[in-house]
Amino acid sequence: MKKNFGKKIGLVLLTALTTIGLAACGNGGSSSSNKTADGKTKMTMWTFVDAQGTFFKNAAKSWNKTHKQKIDLTVNVLPFDQMNQKLTVALQSGSGAPDIADVELGQGAIQLKADKPAYYPLNSALKPYMNNLVKSRLDNFKKNGNYYGLDYHVGTTVTYYNTDIMKAAGVDYTKIKTWDDYEKAGEQVKAKTGKWMNEVEYSAMFQYDAMVTQQHADYIKNDKATLTNAANVRVLTQLQNWIYKDKIARTAVGGSIDNDQFFAEMNKGNVASVTMPSWYMERIADHMPKLKGKIAIAPMPVFNEGDYRSAGGGGTGTMVTNQASNKKLAAKFVVWAKASKGQAVKIWEDLGFDPVRSDIWSEPVMKEDNKYTRYFGKDIFDTFVQLKSQVTSTTKTAKISPDLNDYMLKNTFPSTLLKDKMTPKAALQKANDALNK
Repeated sequence: MKKNFGKKIGLVLLTALTTIGLAACGNGGSSSSNKTADGKTKMTMWTFVDAQGTFFKNAAKSWNKTHKQKIDLTVNVLPFDQMNQKLTVALQSGSGAPDIADVELGQGAIQLKADKPAYYPLNSALKPYMNNLVKSRLDNFKKNGNYYGLDYHVGTTVTYYNTDIMKAAGVDYTKIKTWDDYEKAGEQVKAKTGKWMNEVEYSAMFQYDAMVTQQHADYIKNDKATLTNAANVRVLTQLQNWIYKDKIARTAVGGSIDNDQFFAEMNKGNVASVTMPSWYMERIADHMPKLKGKIAIAPMPVFNEGDYRSAGGGGTGTMVTNQASNKKLAAKFVVWAKASKGQAVKIWEDLGFDPVRSDIWSEPVMKEDNKYTRYFGKDIFDTFVQLKSQVTSTTKTAKISPDLNDYMLKNTFPSTLLKDKMTPKAALQKANDALNK
C-alpha cells in the first residue's frame, strides 16, 4: 500500500509540475495551448452588455477575413456588478482575468487609481487613427500619457422631444434655446396637456453631469470636490425648481430615466422630453415602440450664451489586461474593432452609438436604412454633426470620483430632489465638506 501510495504521490507531483510549466508558457504567449488547431490565437473577452458582446464576436469574424494573425474570440457576458467584482479580484490577484474587458467609465476611474494599472497601453495601436478620433473620449481612460481604453461612443448629449405633446401644447421645440425657454415651454405643456415636461433622476447623474459640463465647469479639481461652484449650484437649483417650484417635472419613476419603469411612462406619452446621451436612442427604439416617428432630437438648451450645447455622456472603454496571452495582438484588434472606418459604421448601425471616429459622421452611409434611421428619420445624424464642435468632455474622472458619485446619489440628490429638505447650496456645501475631509 505504501509503495503504491508513493507512486501515486510521484505521479501527482509530476502532473502538477507539468501543468505549472504549461501554464507558465501560456502566460508568456508562446505555448501552443493559446492556439487553436488551425493556428488562431485564443482570446477571451468579458462584457456586461449582450449587444456589445455580439458586436465583438462579429468584429473577430471580420478581422479574420482581412488579417494574417487570426483570432478565436470567446465572449462572456456577465451581470454588471458580478463582472466588476470578478475582474477586480482577477486583476489584484494577478491571475484569472480575460484578455479583453469592457470597463465602464466610473469603474475605469477606480481601476486606474493604481500607480501601475493592470492594463496594457493602446498607444501604439491607436497611432494610425488618432487624427480621426474625438480626443476627449480617449482622455477618459488616460493615465501618465498612456491610453488604456477605447470607448464605443462619444455620447453626444441631446434633448429628445415628443413631438405629439409639443404640438398639442402649441410649443415649437426648435425655438427652445435656453433653459429659461425650456421652463416656459414646460409650463405651457403642463397647463395644456397635463403632461410632465421632464422627469428628474435622483439615482443617476446623466442630466446633472451634462448641465454642469456644458457651462465649462466641473465638480472635481486636483482630486478634490468642487461642488460649491456657481455652475453646480445653478444646475441643482434648476432641477429642484422644476419639481417643487415650477411643477413642470417630477422625480423619475424608479429613480432614473434609464430603467423599464421610466421607459413605460414615456412610451405611454406621459413625458414630453428627456436630455440624455446619444446611446439613449437605443433605449427609445427598443422600449418605446409607440413613439416611432414621434421623437425629435435637438441640441441641449443652455444657461448662458457661450455654453456648450452638448456634453459627452457615459462611456465604456474596451481594455486589454496585462494578463492577455498576446497583448500586442489584442490591442491591435480592440482598436481596429472600434476605430477602423468600416467598424465605426458598424458601431452606428448595430449599436446606435455615435462612434469615437467622428470623420464618418457626415458621410452618406450614416443615412442608410437601419433600425435607427427607420425610427428617428434618415437625417438623424445631422444634429450630431452640428454638435461635433460643441461636445465638451464629461466631468473629470479621478480617485475621488467613485466616492463623489456615491455621496451625491445617497445623500445630496435624495435631500434636494427626492425630498425638498435642503437648499441646493447647503446640500452641495455639505457634500463638499464630507468628501474633502
